[in-house]
Amino acid sequence: MQTFRVLLENVPAHCGTYRAIVNEMTERVNTAPVRITYKEQEQDGYHLFFFQSWCEQEYDAQTIEWARAFVALTLAEWVIQVKDPEILEEIAADLLQAEEVEDEWIEIFPYIQRMCEEDDLVGRDLLTATTRKANVYRKAFNYLEHERSINVLGFVRFRLQEHWNELFELVEAGIDEYLEDKQYQEFVELLRYFIAVQETKQEVVHVIPSVDKPFHLYDKNGDRLWLDQLDAVLSMDEQKCRDEDYLVSALVTLAPESIVLHMTTEKPGLAQTIRSIFDSRLTTCHSCRLCLAHRRVLDVHNPTKL
Repeated sequence: MQTFRVLLENVPAHCGTYRAIVNEMTERVNTAPVRITYKEQEQDGYHLFFFQSWCEQEYDAQTIEWARAFVALTLAEWVIQVKDPEILEEIAADLLQAEEVEDEWIEIFPYIQRMCEEDDLVGRDLLTATTRKANVYRKAFNYLEHERSINVLGFVRFRLQEHWNELFELVEAGIDEYLEDKQYQEFVELLRYFIAVQETKQEVVHVIPSVDKPFHLYDKNGDRLWLDQLDAVLSMDEQKCRDEDYLVSALVTLAPESIVLHMTTEKPGLAQTIRSIFDSRLTTCHSCRLCLAHRRVLDVHNPTKL
């Protein structure tokens, strides 16, 4: 017979989550021929989960470790479900130094989730393996090799420093992405206001992807629109400008009443970016002769009449 003791702080929510993890894992993980049972009791201000296991046949090199692996797996799952969200929010509060971080946290958390590259903070699939969970499991499994009793508070505080350092980096990256996106959205709102009050300079601008420049722009008569000053700025070697930046700058300069974006399949996501700024002024086209002409670039010396 093997025995292991897990001591949790006597916090009902924490203990309830751990109990649910143990029960679900008992149902879903087949440990035969090893049988694992547990009982609970209060002890010195802690909530004790006392695990016992026995093998229906003689233990061998494989089955003798099953109980230890089972307990280590429950602990790893508990850390991911309970402690990770708490620590993530604490780290975010320290980094943001915001008194009302709870309101902002609702917006930030999805960014950090993407950084973590896992769904189990929401889905909680007990059998979903992640690198971080595997590392916590390994720490718990190794600890239980020499100790049959584990104080979870001490284990989390002193044995998982690498795990918390990794979370810190993930939170930093998530906050950076959130702030960058927030600044972008504020910039978009400013552009939309500027465009709304700006005097219209072109009735329509046709936007066609090109190979020598991000885009070629044409007016309603099919005449090429030249923006020498803008092109000079965006062609500077030190200027690392995205296609979207080039096009937005050009369209703001031209101030069109309407925009037609051709061959949108050549620039995935571009229509959404432009629409977020110019809204109902934008229409897309993928079936006119310009779009269907084998995706050829317009001859700038003899532009097709639109």
